[in-house]
Amino acid sequence: MGKMDILTIVYLINFVLLLIASYMDIKTKEVPHIVIILMLLINLSVGYYLFGLDAIFSFFATLILCLILGVGMGGGDVKIFTTLAPIFSYGDTILHVPIPILLLIGISAGIVALFPLINIFRKYWKSIVPISLGLSVFYGSLRYLFYRYKIPYASLLLWAYVIISIYISRKVPWYKKIINKLSYLTPIYLLGIYIVDKNYFINNNLLIFFVIYVFELILISLVIYALTGAEVSVKKPISQLKEGDILRDVIYIKDGVAKVEEAGMWKRFKLMLDMEMGKKGDYDKIILTDGDGLREEDIKLLQKLHREGNISVEELTLITTYPFVPFVVIGYLIVLILHYYFGVI
Repeated sequence: MGKMDILTIVYLINFVLLLIASYMDIKTKEVPHIVIILMLLINLSVGYYLFGLDAIFSFFATLILCLILGVGMGGGDVKIFTTLAPIFSYGDTILHVPIPILLLIGISAGIVALFPLINIFRKYWKSIVPISLGLSVFYGSLRYLFYRYKIPYASLLLWAYVIISIYISRKVPWYKKIINKLSYLTPIYLLGIYIVDKNYFINNNLLIFFVIYVFELILISLVIYALTGAEVSVKKPISQLKEGDILRDVIYIKDGVAKVEEAGMWKRFKLMLDMEMGKKGDYDKIILTDGDGLREEDIKLLQKLHREGNISVEELTLITTYPFVPFVVIGYLIVLILHYYFGVI
């Protein structure tokens, strides 16, 4: 049996193991240790047999990379990417991390990032779509005027204003109403430009570009909504917290008393950076969850504070999470297709 035949069999075995891990991740939100151990034993052994020390270097380099990326990645995900590295160490690498593994991490993370945005759109589309239409009318009208009068850097200035407007409309109700009303002018805007300057309308494919503007603004709106705390979330009693739950709340503890504050993605990220640098202000402890979620010791502390009446709420806000391993399976299949069918990696 040739080396490539062995590699193909190992890829198939890993696919089966990933399917099992996906099922368990969906069912229990945990990746079974036995699956990780089997992948590790098989892939390190075969990787070393086929590729020698390159497989070992790839294993440790991927482990270091995943630990660095661990701010937004669970422990099971780190282990999966790391155990797959030895059997993909056949080609180009970046700092000994195989290119297919980097691609696998990127595809998996990219797909999983879409799900919160989709849920935000489902929840807030009645606000996002009219605002995107209204701002597209506003942007298109001013862009035409700037084009007629040859004002430099017009598009850059307009896009900056439009992005700021999305943020303002989320925070200021009266401004949001004004932008919403502009959306009703969409047909008037398109027809008006066509009548006033037919050549401009046709040469610039205005109808197509208007649709593109709206789509771009919807995507920008989704990101801004996520950054300002619009993630899909649920309330959960403190007594029912489990290890791995990801809080949207930030909990500040001082002198045995806890203060709870809701925080959007941007604020949590800033606090996370501050805490990495050892900055926690006057507080004895700040509980802020990352990709690994709540730890058992933090849960015990919160439940103790709750029993003693030293925390002001009965429930905490959790961010809705999604099983990550199924997206790894999709990325794994894409990488294998690129390798076997297209031969590009």
